[in-house]
Amino acid sequence: MNITLFGSCRISNIRGSNNLNKLINYTHSTKEILQFILFLKGELEIPYPYNNSCFRTAICNNSYIHYVKEYTDIFNKTDVFIIEICSLKKYIHNNYYLHHLSVDKTRGWYHKTDSTILNDSIIDEQTDEEIENDILEIQKLLYPKKIIIVSHYNAKKNGKVLQSRNKLICLLEKICKKYNICFVNPTTILKSYNQSDVLNNDLGHYTTKGASLFTNYMNSIVNNLL
Repeated sequence: MNITLFGSCRISNIRGSNNLNKLINYTHSTKEILQFILFLKGELEIPYPYNNSCFRTAICNNSYIHYVKEYTDIFNKTDVFIIEICSLKKYIHNNYYLHHLSVDKTRGWYHKTDSTILNDSIIDEQTDEEIENDILEIQKLLYPKKIIIVSHYNAKKNGKVLQSRNKLICLLEKICKKYNICFVNPTTILKSYNQSDVLNNDLGHYTTKGASLFTNYMNSIVNNLL
């Protein structure tokens, strides 16, 4: 089994992963995913210095990632693509979609980012139509391989859902239903447990228990697809 993961650490322990996400990048938005797919296929060059700012692993290692044919070979052997879409935001500079760590000044990694990228990048929020079109393009690029779209956990803070996260989760469910795409909402899968049991206080990462429960569920979904 060969599984390519587009997403964050929340899905990184799924059985059969080829680890392209850990080798290169954790993606968050549909735009990042499309860019990553084209890079893996060898159809898009990510030049210096963007080959640092677009890739989480490069940012964390203070390095630069260059395309090699091995990436395409691994990508082409994929049986199932699991695609976590967890952000409406896109970080842009010179038509490249950046990983948020490179420009997010609430985190320490931005100090190493090229000053032009850091100072001139823009943050924009995707429209519903844009996300729908992106998902269709992702599906087209990956056809005929099977895909599973995963949302973020619909966390509550002070008893209320996070507005932008809830909006995206509802939109993804609507789009996937419209086009008969397999969709997984972790909130539904983990509904038998209190939020504090499965989600850390940062509302972004699963607890050990939450990660185990969700990973086991995803493993079973993949087995049923194959």
